[in-house]
Amino acid sequence: MTWGERVARIDRISVDALDERQLEEVRQSVRQERDAEANKALSVAIMGQTGVGKSSLLNVLFGTRLPVGDLKPATCEPRVISIPGNSGHTLTFWDMPGIGESAGADLAYRSMYLDRLSESDVVIWAVHADSGSAAEETRRLNRILRDADPELRRQVVSKLTFVLTKADTLTPPPWIFDMRGPHGSFVPSPALAARLERRAAHVEETVVAPWCDLLRAGTYNTGEFTVSDDRLSFDRHAVRYRGHFTEQVRERYSAAHPEHAAVFSRLRDNHRVLPCSALFRFNLARLMVSVVNKLGPTAVFRFQRVLDDAAELAGVPVSTMREYGNFVVWDGVRGVRAFDLARFPL
Repeated sequence: MTWGERVARIDRISVDALDERQLEEVRQSVRQERDAEANKALSVAIMGQTGVGKSSLLNVLFGTRLPVGDLKPATCEPRVISIPGNSGHTLTFWDMPGIGESAGADLAYRSMYLDRLSESDVVIWAVHADSGSAAEETRRLNRILRDADPELRRQVVSKLTFVLTKADTLTPPPWIFDMRGPHGSFVPSPALAARLERRAAHVEETVVAPWCDLLRAGTYNTGEFTVSDDRLSFDRHAVRYRGHFTEQVRERYSAAHPEHAAVFSRLRDNHRVLPCSALFRFNLARLMVSVVNKLGPTAVFRFQRVLDDAAELAGVPVSTMREYGNFVVWDGVRGVRAFDLARFPL
């Protein structure tokens, strides 16, 4: 009998009706199920144009040391990275070749991309935050999925998580460094946050929304969720939505069922485009929590290494911040250097 079957049975039997041997049997079953899930390899693929910062994102998220390159592709073929988790299981990441070198190259690699997208638990699709070619991302995804059967297309587009990389390049307006002792974190100024939000909304409308008929959103159910309609369904373990779970959809459901606002927020994360920065470590913890929410409760065991380090993802040493802000102010009237911000005291 599986753990789920035992839980279903226990729901109908009072714990007081079980003797110590039976309780220990249930505890052992739960431990075995948990360990089995923890030891499953979790596969994550990262896609995007050449130079969008895929390898840099993997490096800062998972402590890898992948080569990065700004002038030519650093990844020319699929590169697998296996990382041991804190309980001995394996996390597997696929750093994919950059797409967009040419339509011919994308077509040649189509089968490779499609195989990896379909086999991975989750796919992070990176879009440069300062790029104006969001429509081109849809064309590339269309080329990859062109010959796939409808069910495979549905599976692939539903597991995609789109992120805006290199958000640090969007200046001005300025970034704010919130310094707390020797460390701090970068946050966008209100004007920049609004710009990032507009950019994310544009990418969602251009790249995600066209797939609305195939999209599905899902998250884990802790057992209290009981809402269903023609698009929303649930069982003991999961809550699912058929279609594009937009911000407007989240607001409507949350207003009608405020007690389940957290569930609707997790469903929204399925289709939310999230700005991030590997350099500034901006929104990385939020990205990882979003991935876990999308995968379900058992993924927490497999993704524990990332979640344990989530609090550290946003931290940037002040000494490192000063390197990012190494601006020389030149006094054009007197013809002298005013000061070097990297050494200028705060």
